[in-house]
Amino acid sequence: MDESEYNRCCAALGLGAEVTNETLERAYMKRNFALIRAGAAEEREALRVAHDKLAAHLKDHPAVSAAPAPRPVPPPAFGSATRPVPVYVPPPPSPLAELLNPLSQESWLINVLALPVVTAFAWLVNVSPLGFLMKGFHVWMHEFGHATIAWLTGRRALPLPIGWTNIEPERSTFVYFGVLFLLGVLAVAGWRERKVWPILIAGLVAPLQFYMTWRMPEYRADLWVAFGGVGGEFYLSALFMLLFYLQLPDKFRWGACRYIFLFVGASSFLNIYLFWRQVKSGAESIPWGSMVQGEEDAGGDMNILRDDYRWNNHFITGTYNGLGAACIAVLLIGYVVFALRIDAVIGRRIAALWPE
Repeated sequence: MDESEYNRCCAALGLGAEVTNETLERAYMKRNFALIRAGAAEEREALRVAHDKLAAHLKDHPAVSAAPAPRPVPPPAFGSATRPVPVYVPPPPSPLAELLNPLSQESWLINVLALPVVTAFAWLVNVSPLGFLMKGFHVWMHEFGHATIAWLTGRRALPLPIGWTNIEPERSTFVYFGVLFLLGVLAVAGWRERKVWPILIAGLVAPLQFYMTWRMPEYRADLWVAFGGVGGEFYLSALFMLLFYLQLPDKFRWGACRYIFLFVGASSFLNIYLFWRQVKSGAESIPWGSMVQGEEDAGGDMNILRDDYRWNNHFITGTYNGLGAACIAVLLIGYVVFALRIDAVIGRRIAALWPE
């Protein structure tokens, strides 16, 4: 096939100078289909002849297809490994801002000022006309004192802010394992975040709970439940105040909540401590009876201690005042330890023993 005939066949099929088997078949099918619809038999025959000549030519002279043009390489996607992603690194906080940050548990200034300032504020609220707003918290602290002892002895208890805690006399395995499970959650969270105090709290309370549930005699458990109302106002309030310094797991959102616990604990502790100081001086009398049924209620906490366990007035007064003094001593020791960040040194030494 000469050049003129080759060009004529290409023109009949609508092809350019570069012809391949693929482009030939595609063009022939397209033109042939159009001629079938038009009913042009003669044109179809001429088209078939041109197709056959070009097919024979390509069979004898196969076309060398040019190498395909390289595809443009798209720019790497944002965040891909081929292009480093710029990461915003915030500037480190200024030492002064960190020192004055009330949510920081590392600021020595906050650790030094928080306890005395919040305690003084709680005292002012208690002696002001707004003091009645805190009475409900004081009552609830009393009832939680009963309830916590009941829970540790494996009994169901429901503390109510109306001056009453419903306690079932039978021990319950559900209560025991429920409290133990919560202690385990606290310990695991502390272990994962490498914080010592949650583990220490769980490690101290778990064996105490076991003894009080399964080993303590029932009459002794009843004594502690009766004692734990006023006693809880002392030791739970002091615990609330000390919790301000403990670094609990992040899930507890402890940065701001700890101020609420500190204020409620300080208000309750001042209320009960000053009251029993007045009882010791004779300005107040021992609170006989109960808040619900009045002074004649033989089931009141002080009545149970006097009638069932033979605690006289002097022993009752001395015991609660001694408990208040012990709580103050613990608070002072804790304040010095945490204000001087001795706890951080101990925590780092213990955390260094844990595997990474």
